[in-house]
Amino acid sequence: MTTHLATPDDVRTSGLPDATAADGPAAAVTPLRPAADPGLPTAPPPAGNGAARRPPVARRLLGAVTRRLDVVARAVADRHGERWPVLATTYDAAVIRRRMQRSLGYRPDLRNPRTYNEKLAWRILHDDNPLIPLTTDKIAVRDHVAATVGPELLIPLIGTYERAVDIPWDDLPQSFVLKGSHGCAMNLLVPDKDAIDRSEVLRTAEGWLRTNYYEQSRERAYKQIPPRLLIEELLTDEDGDVPADYKFLVFHGRTALIRVHSGRFGDHRVNFFDADLQPVALRQIMPTAPALVLPPEVRDMIPVAEQLAADFDYARIDLYWARGRCWFGEITHNDGNAHVFFEPASYDADLGALWRLPR
Repeated sequence: MTTHLATPDDVRTSGLPDATAADGPAAAVTPLRPAADPGLPTAPPPAGNGAARRPPVARRLLGAVTRRLDVVARAVADRHGERWPVLATTYDAAVIRRRMQRSLGYRPDLRNPRTYNEKLAWRILHDDNPLIPLTTDKIAVRDHVAATVGPELLIPLIGTYERAVDIPWDDLPQSFVLKGSHGCAMNLLVPDKDAIDRSEVLRTAEGWLRTNYYEQSRERAYKQIPPRLLIEELLTDEDGDVPADYKFLVFHGRTALIRVHSGRFGDHRVNFFDADLQPVALRQIMPTAPALVLPPEVRDMIPVAEQLAADFDYARIDLYWARGRCWFGEITHNDGNAHVFFEPASYDADLGALWRLPR
């Protein structure tokens, strides 16, 4: 038996509600070929790319200078950003814009955002809703969920810890999930604690505690979250497997899409459905499961997701169905760090048209 590190995370072409007139029509997007980006499908660089025409020595020199300038700019932004917020925002915008252009295949307009990813980037840089950092914190969000939809949706909590050495290993149940409260991809599934290396688990947890996820992601919400660990019961379905992850994309109180992750720690597949549980011809990174049909219980999860998203103009609400009922996963505000592209790309603009940003 092994532990599993969790990852972040189609047949119909029109499954979205009508665009909201108040936000205007989605702006046209100039397509570019996406260049290489870790973890994403890749394509060759555009013909005539200036960097490709440079001699190898010049490319290496330019790369070294660019990396050095980036280190200096990051240090200035992180050191003086609290005193002069414009420094941090300017640097964060440059990093996010560069990631988006590499991954999405178009030049993002962060001044007048229209697409879903552009509006995610705008939120990362400018949205001061205090509920965003609170509900991003995987420990603090539990009280918010209990007050909003009831404590029965929460996966039972075993404990919270500020140091890995404080985890009472011998007192833990045989199976559990260890998480970091202050970042992404900080999840460790432990199906059998006797079959793993305890010291390795604790080293991993200490590494999470030393990680400043804001510095990696440039998502401001993580600046305010103290680094902590939490341990929850391991949620499994009737077959003893990790249940499917249902991610509800909710805009202004209405579910637009349901993204379903099945086989997350094996043959990982991702499918999209509309609010009527009909499949949507859409893909992001992972292959789809062509024969997947949603269980009817998902229909009962939609109002739960919409209630949890009621305090936000947009939120992604992650829920599970196991043991005959619905369970809360997390609330995500900056889906994919604003740089995961859609196939077909038109969905980026279609989803953006559903979202009216605060002004």
